[in-house]
Amino acid sequence: MARKNFSYDNYSDSLIVSNRQKNEIVKNNFEVGNIIFSLTGKGKIVSIEIREFSSFLESCNLDPNIVNSINNMELVITPKKDTIFLVLKIGFLESGKEISKNIPLILPLINQ
Repeated sequence: MARKNFSYDNYSDSLIVSNRQKNEIVKNNFEVGNIIFSLTGKGKIVSIEIREFSSFLESCNLDPNIVNSINNMELVITPKKDTIFLVLKIGFLESGKEISKNIPLILPLINQ
């Protein structure tokens, strides 16, 4: 798993994962539930923020206490016709072992 930029804020219980390159500028944000997506002017998703991350982990059948042992995070984005497939890859230590979990996030596209 490649290392990506991520940060977790205990106080607000929010996680930010970014794939943004140095030359990319965030122009828009949109919100789906507790997830905020940041996009460039061309519509490329460059980061996500997950609010209430502990509850998010629980909804994925993961112990929210792993948040303190997360050592790697990757956001994989695959656009397909009428859908964007996002996979949040979480790497963490559990009982001294490196564990990796993939959490799929699927967003339907709405034609305007």
